[in-house]
Amino acid sequence: MFKIRKIITISDYVTAINIILGLCAIIFHDFRFIYASIVFDALDGFVARKTNTVSDFGAELDSICDVVSFGVAPAYLLYYYFNSPFVLVASLIFLVCGAFRLARFGVLDVKYFIGLPIPAGALILAIICEFFINYNNYIVNYGISENIINIVVSILGVIFGVLMISDISYPKYPNKIMMGIFGVSLILSMFGIFEPLGICAVCYVIYGLFKNENVQ
Repeated sequence: MFKIRKIITISDYVTAINIILGLCAIIFHDFRFIYASIVFDALDGFVARKTNTVSDFGAELDSICDVVSFGVAPAYLLYYYFNSPFVLVASLIFLVCGAFRLARFGVLDVKYFIGLPIPAGALILAIICEFFINYNNYIVNYGISENIINIVVSILGVIFGVLMISDISYPKYPNKIMMGIFGVSLILSMFGIFEPLGICAVCYVIYGLFKNENVQ
């Protein structure tokens, strides 16, 4: 009974923190839990390699956790903060595309990501949401209505979803300097300073769009 304890490794417990943070993002309506999930999503693979505990079970668990933290959580928060029929459709499209993205990644064996990785998709969607939430008063003062904002975030949500199931290739491991900048940006986002993290996310998305290594 409970033989699963013989399968679970230390890296799997790290992965489980990912899904816990994803649920916290939903419960507390806080994007920062999504940002923290990204840390543990990267950390579990590092721990698995260092402890020689890489396994098929761990890979499956990772995908399941990613669906919650980077699919369900951002899709839910998108609808929670920008409640409209357009946003609901965009949220559903983003979620489904994220699930398709993870399923395809599970059956491929390539040295790069095909399609925007779901953590990156969740990250940039969360950043976009935070931007419109925090700068809402300034945007409205320029004569842009709430309906227009809802349409814009809906379109962006669909675009990010489509990018996840596209054949655009993205690098798996950016260089150490970029990782350092990204790490500092993640820390700042925990204190409500999300703009540097947004710049990192946008640059990563644009990199894939404009480089000439698209998968045929």
